[in-house]
Amino acid sequence: MSVKYTTPAQHKSNLRNVYGTFAIEGMTISKDTRSNLDRIGSGQASYQQVVNELRAKYEKKG
Repeated sequence: MSVKYTTPAQHKSNLRNVYGTFAIEGMTISKDTRSNLDRIGSGQASYQQVVNELRAKYEKKG
């Protein structure tokens, strides 16, 4: 799997596009989701890391 790096400006633009797409559909994004998208987009966490964290979080609640 190749890793695609983006500049901070491109990362911000990508996030705005995601938020805008949700807004067009009348949906909102939680602060936690925004944080996770930011972590993934900035390279602080991988998609799989976030998925694993969410699974662990919700398994504890269930």
